[in-house]
Amino acid sequence: MVKRILRAALIVMMVRVSAAPALAQTFDVSPASRKALGISTFPVVDGNRIEGASAFGTVVAPPGNFHPVTSPFDAVLLEPLVIPGMSVKAGQPVAILYSPDFETATAELENQRIMADHMDHLAERTYELRELGLRSAQEADEAEHDTKTAHQTLSALEGRLSAVRAAAGSGRFQLIAPAAGIVSGISVDAGGHVGMSEPFLSIFDGKRYWLDAALPERIANTLTIGSAVALTGIEEKGEIVAIDPGVDVRQQSVRIKIELPGSQTWRLGQLVDISLETQGEGAALVVPARALVRIGGVDCVFVESGSGFRRVEVEVVTRSREEVVLRGDLARGDQVAISGLAALKNLAEGV
Repeated sequence: MVKRILRAALIVMMVRVSAAPALAQTFDVSPASRKALGISTFPVVDGNRIEGASAFGTVVAPPGNFHPVTSPFDAVLLEPLVIPGMSVKAGQPVAILYSPDFETATAELENQRIMADHMDHLAERTYELRELGLRSAQEADEAEHDTKTAHQTLSALEGRLSAVRAAAGSGRFQLIAPAAGIVSGISVDAGGHVGMSEPFLSIFDGKRYWLDAALPERIANTLTIGSAVALTGIEEKGEIVAIDPGVDVRQQSVRIKIELPGSQTWRLGQLVDISLETQGEGAALVVPARALVRIGGVDCVFVESGSGFRRVEVEVVTRSREEVVLRGDLARGDQVAISGLAALKNLAEGV
């Protein structure tokens, strides 16, 4: 029954071709035919002012701007010397800990220094005897190898204890700040266990700040790395430094990271309003994704014109499941067909 109605509607349509007969540019569609074919329309929206172009983000720290404080041994935190929000200098003590391994490591370090010094003298003496013909080349090479090994072991021990300073009392030691900045958090209370090499205190150097924001997919698709982003209430603009390649399934949003201007004062966790515009040359417009059809390998939409429709070729800037950002011979407020497209396509193709 439906097929007969559609066939009848197509027969009674008045079609006026204003271009080549094989592919009509404009054609009339009577009100009765519109109803029978289920043709409906939707207004074209200005792409620079699409819903969701304003958003907000959270101030975060870029990778590499947090400096963790760790213990080289399993230890107990005796006393934190700083609190979150406190400014510290590089090398400043930030905590006192206790571990019996500290005494062992300190003794081992001293013994290794003596060993490395001894191996230096032995290698030097072996080289002198080699010059006199009293030692073989192999013996000289072995002495040199032993010296390098001793110094490598010494360097490893010194590196392990580089952030440690002895404190009063057996097994007690201080940990020092690896960089200047602001203490951003302490995860262990006094008396708590601190695992070896596990960060329990962090320092944020405050040199750079990013803004983390989630944008609708259709907006994110119009942006590129390096795009400028307006920050509400601030004359300077931020710059997009990262765009997540994935889409949040539940929210259908894409996360972006924005480098914030260094001339302003920011705080981690601060909310900042932003406004975005679609990028590209020329005016961009938005239509529902279902309005787009492909005819002869070209993207088109059907724009309401007088008593019918006009086929308009368009350039797709970007698209999402719901909307398409495009350019073409149409304007904001034009009505584009979003249903009954198969029949309109047949009319355009002269079928």
